[in-house]
Amino acid sequence: MSDFPETLFIETTTRCNLSCAMCARCQPGWEGGFGDLDFGLFERLGEPLRHARAVVLNGMGEPLLHPDLPRMVRFVKQRQPEGGWCGLQTNGLPLDGGLARDLAEAGLDVACVSHDGEVDLGHGPGRPGGLGDPLERAAALLRHASRETGRPMRIGVETVLMRGNVGSLPALVERAASLGLDFLLASHLLPMDADSEAEALFLPVSAASLALFSRHQADAQAQGLDLGAVPRGAAMFPRSPADQAFLDVFLRMRDEAREQGVWLNVVRLAAVDQGERARLADIFGEARNRARALGLELRLPPLTAPDRPQDRRCPFMERCAAFIDWRGRVSPCHFLWHGHQCRVLGDRKRVDARHFGDISATPLEELWRDPEFVLFRDTVRRAEYPACGDCGAALCSDVSGVSGPFERDCLGLEVPCGHCPWSVGQLACLGS
Repeated sequence: MSDFPETLFIETTTRCNLSCAMCARCQPGWEGGFGDLDFGLFERLGEPLRHARAVVLNGMGEPLLHPDLPRMVRFVKQRQPEGGWCGLQTNGLPLDGGLARDLAEAGLDVACVSHDGEVDLGHGPGRPGGLGDPLERAAALLRHASRETGRPMRIGVETVLMRGNVGSLPALVERAASLGLDFLLASHLLPMDADSEAEALFLPVSAASLALFSRHQADAQAQGLDLGAVPRGAAMFPRSPADQAFLDVFLRMRDEAREQGVWLNVVRLAAVDQGERARLADIFGEARNRARALGLELRLPPLTAPDRPQDRRCPFMERCAAFIDWRGRVSPCHFLWHGHQCRVLGDRKRVDARHFGDISATPLEELWRDPEFVLFRDTVRRAEYPACGDCGAALCSDVSGVSGPFERDCLGLEVPCGHCPWSVGQLACLGS
């Protein structure tokens, strides 16, 4: 076990110049508050920064709004070990030439600019007009500042993939390359309400369960049956010939799934639009081909969950990450950083923040080594939690959290990771 975190996510502010409907801080149930990280509190991270190979200076707000941001970057780079990097994600709108230069001079290594695509995200007040294309403008300002100061900076774009914009992904790859960007980071949407679920592309079921179900569904349809519509007669006696034929196919599928260790949520699998899946695969393939030809680093999320529960991974545990919010409280991961509400597996989900102390009272390195925090990280790394997306039951109360804070899952584990959208690859961000 490392005595210090190797990756630090430091929330500079929860204030933002936009009010996007897709953001948890703009939804009912947000408990993160609104404010800026005090620089005096930030300085308490001086020793951990000497061990941090990656530092990301943003959380649930717009980092460019913090008045001390260049000073924070300089503080990080004066302490970070050789080869370490400091970066941030931004909507780019508050950026001007002076701020871009200040950040470059301070040593900012990576800047990732968000891109809305073609979907109306309900930004609300705060989006200024007359600035032209925000991505093109921010990229030009950052490139110019990097050249002017002689400080290299990796500049990229992040986009959230949805039904309304995924078709333009290959074009976005070409545009990013034409702007001289280094990388494109794509993530799926985490729905905040029932309406936004219609835009979500990610399937929480595993590719193995989808392939197995599709094969047996084809067998059933050849007999005029549908595995997605379990007839009442299949559980009744006497059965009709059609009921028995349905049951035969269903049991063959169940037995094969059991032999392969595959969990099946038949209702969720039956609702999958195979035509859309094929179209998405084609779009992703075209985007990869264009990125390869143009020399652009492209990171795309998977379209389904990992095949086996043990294949799921927590990028934050793998990177030995610690999260510090603007108040100084320490959390283990992005999902548990703040209390909020969202939609998971088709139901309302209440997320309660998980804190392991406060750097205003205790040095981060002491909190990091606390046995309770160590046990949490070790439990997550073992990835022995349930595969909630493939579970055939409804979203249980432990997962939904609407009846009270999470205590333990159906396997008795006290880490709420079986349904985490990060561990299945649904969500991605700079540093994950």
